Amino acid sequence: MSPKMPIACCHTFFTEAERVEYKSIWEELDSRRISIAELEKGVQYQFPGDQNTLRLVQEWVRLERKCCPFLTFTVIASSEENPILLELTGNDEAKAFLRNEMEAEMKRITCK
Repeated sequence: MSPKMPIACCHTFFTEAERVEYKSIWEELDSRRISIAELEKGVQYQFPGDQNTLRLVQEWVRLERKCCPFLTFTVIASSEENPILLELTGNDEAKAFLRNEMEAEMKRITCK
């Protein structure tokens, strides 16, 4: 049985350059986000289906996997006319973590 993985983001895995890149990518994705919804085991973000957004999603997942290895990342993309879906899922603890992150994000959005 493998050791239990802690449920916490650990940005110490990033180099300084990666921290800057991560922040920049997420700010750009945040500005493009169409919606966010709760799933049974996590959350789902919806973004425009264009190629540049898909590249940003892939780059963000590449970095996020380093600091949040307890999450499962699913990117669903078809034609550019359809939105890109980014699903972050995990066990019950990961779901609670994501719910807290989502609630904080919703407060930030509505308090602007």
